[in-house]
Amino acid sequence: RPTIRSHFGSRVSRLRLDPTANPHAMSDEEIEMPAWISPMADPLIGDKLLSRSLKLIKKAKEEKSLRRGVPETCKALRKDQKGLVFLAADVFPLDVMAHVPVCCEEKDVAYAYVPSRTLLGKACQSGRPASVLMVMAPKKDSTYAKTYEQVEKGMRQVHPYM
Repeated sequence: RPTIRSHFGSRVSRLRLDPTANPHAMSDEEIEMPAWISPMADPLIGDKLLSRSLKLIKKAKEEKSLRRGVPETCKALRKDQKGLVFLAADVFPLDVMAHVPVCCEEKDVAYAYVPSRTLLGKACQSGRPASVLMVMAPKKDSTYAKTYEQVEKGMRQVHPYM
């Protein structure tokens, strides 16, 4: 992968998305990869599953079926709401969200790590980075039901513990 220098002088690699898979991606179709990724970020999704996940997040945001942030996601998990959880792999310190994967495993909710917080923030059309997002399970008349099923199937295939 080609690398560039970030604002802090560290090396940052770029991941190029497939333009046909995600028409609403960032303006230049490139995502900056963070210089540091958490050692507990497993499974880290990428490529086609990542672009489908970002598409799913955008559709869920339009239907207001998205929970954003650690407190809101944990509250939804405690209330036994089903969905898919996306965690950022570059969150520091780890203690901020180290309990979320455990909660997901207890409630049998699929989760996966995404390379950066800014990527999650842009996917949910926010100006601020997001460390945790939860896409709620779709209702019967939902427009993102098919995408949700594809992403859930992919997440369960790459997940070593589910």
